[in-house]
Amino acid sequence: RGALEIEALQKVKHVIGRTTWDRACTYQINPDAEYHFCNETLRDEFYNHRWDINHCEKHSIFVSQGSYPIKGLHFMLEAMPLIVKRFPDAKLYIGGNNITQSDTLKDRLKRTSYGKYIEELIKIFHLNSHVVFTGVLNEKQMCERYLQSHVFVCPSSIENSPNSLGEAMILGVPCVASNVGGVTDLLRHKEEGFIYQTDAPYMLAHYVSEIFASDELAMQFSEKAREHALRTHDEKVNTQTLISIYTKII
Repeated sequence: RGALEIEALQKVKHVIGRTTWDRACTYQINPDAEYHFCNETLRDEFYNHRWDINHCEKHSIFVSQGSYPIKGLHFMLEAMPLIVKRFPDAKLYIGGNNITQSDTLKDRLKRTSYGKYIEELIKIFHLNSHVVFTGVLNEKQMCERYLQSHVFVCPSSIENSPNSLGEAMILGVPCVASNVGGVTDLLRHKEEGFIYQTDAPYMLAHYVSEIFASDELAMQFSEKAREHALRTHDEKVNTQTLISIYTKII
C-alpha cells in the first residue's frame, strides 16, 4: 500500500493535508504538487458532550483500537504493570472485538498472530483482571466510553492526525499520545497533555500515572486540550476552507 500511495502522490498536482508530517512527506515525494491546508471535522456526537472528572471511572484508560500492530496496543500492555504498581485498581479498556478470543474453533481460526501475541502479553504481565475489550462501539457508545475514562492513550507507531485523539481532546478527556506523525500539531506537550517516545512504554506509564495522581493536572489538560481541539475541528471554518480549496483548484 505504501508503494501505491507514493505512486499516486507522484502523479497528482494538488494535495490536501493538515499536519507538518504530511506536508513534509508530500514535498519529499512530489515537490511539484501544490499543498493545501485543511483541518478535519469530527463526527457530530463529539461536539455535544464534555468530560467531567467527577463522572469518570478513576484510574481507567481507554485505547480506541488495538486490532493490528501499528496501533501500539502491545506498548500499552507493556506500560500497564508499572501503572498497576502505583494504582492497583487501574483498568484498560480497548475499543473493538477481543482479538485474543479463542473459545470456539471459529475464534481460533480467525485469531491473528498479533492476537496471540497480545494474549501472551496479558498472561506474562498478569493483566487478565485489568484488561477489557469493549466490543464494536457505534458513535454514541464511543463517545460515552471516552467520557467514562480517566485518561485516553494513543500509543500508535504510525499516525498522521488520529481522529481518536481529536475526539478525546474535544471532549476534554486527558490525553497521552506517542510522538509520531502529526501528533505534535494536535497536542502540545505538558500544556494540553503528554507526548512520549513511542517505543518507551515506561514513559507512557509515567505520564498516565502523573494524570491519575493529580486531579488538578487532569482538569488543566482537559480545559486546554478542548480549547485547541475546538479550533482544529471547527466545522464551519473547515467547511469553508475546503470549499475555497476546490474553488481555487477549479
